[in-house]
Amino acid sequence: MDKKGSNGYTEYQKKVIRNFYEHKDLRLIQKLGEAVSNLYLATNEKKRDSGWKQIKKMLTDLKVHPHEVEYLTKEKNLAMISKKLAEIF
Repeated sequence: MDKKGSNGYTEYQKKVIRNFYEHKDLRLIQKLGEAVSNLYLATNEKKRDSGWKQIKKMLTDLKVHPHEVEYLTKEKNLAMISKKLAEIF
């Protein structure tokens, strides 16, 4: 049988959970890159607006300074976002 600790997780499960949270920033950076790519390909204004909202949230989740997030998303310039993405990664 599995040897479970006081919280009900095995050592393997604890390791998986720990690794999940340790690599959160890398997942967010990857998702940000995908969002930028999708925004380049967006065909209508509604998709672009939702894409920019998603990018703004991801930048905030990556702990980019709020003033910088506002600056990067105000102009809706994908080149600036791509440059910031390269800087973060």
